[in-house]
Amino acid sequence: MRDPKRILKKLIGPDSEIGPFDASGESLEQAVETLRDVAKCRKIRDFIKTSFGIDLAISPEIFYQLLEIGPINYIETTQRDLVVETISLKDTRHPDDPVSIGNLNSVLRELYKDLQLLHERIHKDFSDALLIRDMRMELIDRCFDFADRLESMHHKWSFFRGRRVRDIENEFSILFPNSPNARPLESKFPLVRHEMELYQSVARTEKKWQALELDLFSILRENETKDLGLLLQNAQEMGNRLWQIIYQSSEIKICVELIGIDFANIQSLFDNETVPLNING
Repeated sequence: MRDPKRILKKLIGPDSEIGPFDASGESLEQAVETLRDVAKCRKIRDFIKTSFGIDLAISPEIFYQLLEIGPINYIETTQRDLVVETISLKDTRHPDDPVSIGNLNSVLRELYKDLQLLHERIHKDFSDALLIRDMRMELIDRCFDFADRLESMHHKWSFFRGRRVRDIENEFSILFPNSPNARPLESKFPLVRHEMELYQSVARTEKKWQALELDLFSILRENETKDLGLLLQNAQEMGNRLWQIIYQSSEIKICVELIGIDFANIQSLFDNETVPLNING
């Protein structure tokens, strides 16, 4: 890296002194890389919040709600006698305790796992999903009702059958205007019923992450799986940057303290008033 001192000065801004960093004897190159990772985390947080309405700078209250999710709540620690002990965070912390970088990383890991499973299922089992551009959680039961009514009339003739089918088709067309491949529903209802398995899975994932106000149906409606892939990519990138920050900090402890990064509180990671940072530096 050419002139890390100049780059570091640009990152921390003109109001911060470079002298203490230089006097620490630690690698200024690593300090620069760590600050760049922090800046990248802030950019990713802003992008995800703007694009998907999810704020990954999660508050203590939100994190406490997320402790209902087992893999986030339970952590394993190794005792001096090498015995592994499982601890429930919900039993050991208060709702207003700060969220640590490690806590955030566990949230990202679980969120990424769920979104990746959903993304893979769509591509593997529902690559030609018929209703994805219109689907909402409240329409799942309506679709089952349409399918049940049409099935009950299948291969059965009655004087009123034609009108009843038309009424269902018209109602379905109004609810799913962007799903022409699902019509006529009279012949497509078995496919529609099967597709409800996907949306029930989406609904379960959305309910699991309701504390983050994750609207997966909206994400899928906007651009099918492309936006979901983009959310996946950015969640993974933030997780990678967090690990880099943790890893590099072990060798630049004085610089990390001078910067103001507190691993026990993610506010220092995202709040520019807590840790002023030129994110374009």
